[in-house]
Amino acid sequence: MKAKSIALSPPGIPRLRLPLYGWRSIILQWGFQQSYPIYARLWKRNRPAWQVNRAALLTFTPGTLGHALGRFLQANELELLATFEGHDTCHTLLAFGTSAPEEVMLQWALFGNGKRTPYCLFAILLGSSLFPEHWRNFQNAYRLGAGLRPFHHWYFEYLLQEDLEELRAFLLGHPHRLNKHC
Repeated sequence: MKAKSIALSPPGIPRLRLPLYGWRSIILQWGFQQSYPIYARLWKRNRPAWQVNRAALLTFTPGTLGHALGRFLQANELELLATFEGHDTCHTLLAFGTSAPEEVMLQWALFGNGKRTPYCLFAILLGSSLFPEHWRNFQNAYRLGAGLRPFHHWYFEYLLQEDLEELRAFLLGHPHRLNKHC
């Protein structure tokens, strides 16, 4: 019998939108595009790129983290960005979308989980200032991350074959589901 699905759904997007929402999203995306190569050069130079691409991820068994990541990338028309693969994996694991406010919510969740990198701090400061109408969602995302077992430091490439729902259950503190084969 399959266990009930555990979702780590982020808070919803508010209906209120302050003026210039599209421009604020463009500014945030521009900031990310300009800063990630610098961040990669300074802090990610010793991290090897994954030896897998979107097409290979889609061949993983359905229900695994790898297959879910492949579907996330396909649905959003993305490819894995070398040394930033963990970012898209966190989107998949925590079920955050890719809109500008959701990108900031993901960073708040990671910050709540203990991630303290210059890039994370940059993203939450810039994003929070550009989207003040999402402040409650940012707080909820922080609480979500703080309430999970620490995972921000995991090397996800080794977990791609694992069942997504079991990983989520583990993050929520339900380890007994992971011991089904023992």
